[in-house]
Amino acid sequence: MKSKMLLLMCAMVVAIFLAGGCAPRKAVKKTPADEGAKPPVVASADQETDEAGIDESAIPPEGSARGKSFDEVMNINLEDVHFEYDQYTLSPEARNILSKNVETLKNNPKIAVQIEGHADERGTVEYNLALGQKRASSVRAYLIAAGIDSQRIFTISYGMERPLDPAHNEEAWSKNRRAHPASAAQ
Repeated sequence: MKSKMLLLMCAMVVAIFLAGGCAPRKAVKKTPADEGAKPPVVASADQETDEAGIDESAIPPEGSARGKSFDEVMNINLEDVHFEYDQYTLSPEARNILSKNVETLKNNPKIAVQIEGHADERGTVEYNLALGQKRASSVRAYLIAAGIDSQRIFTISYGMERPLDPAHNEEAWSKNRRAHPASAAQ
């Protein structure tokens, strides 16, 4: 009798545990704008998803693909600008490169640019991040002064974290001290 009672109590505890573990579902109201919207893409098991199970990589970034195809964006070549050791001022050679980039950007007004600031591996992480930001900002300032809309130009610093050349010598370091303009459609 005790074993039957114990078994019954265990079954009730398991049932309560299972029923209590399920959170109630929230009702979602649809707006008129949602009526024509496509349902979210649900990812397969091997893709990264957010808490709701939506594959975030399937969502295009804000402002992408407006007026330009992927091929058109990828055919726009903006050149890197290189810097001297521990410097963020633009050399005459860098200004020549940037003037070509300005013409390309003026001919493609729907293109936004993210300027990536990079440094070589010498120095602390914090110092190189700050130097990379100064390099990206000096390129941004040049582009704005040349007539490119400031809302088309964004900056980010990677410091020494994304070297172009992973070797540990002066030749590699000179390649890594750069500002890289990456373009994308607005």
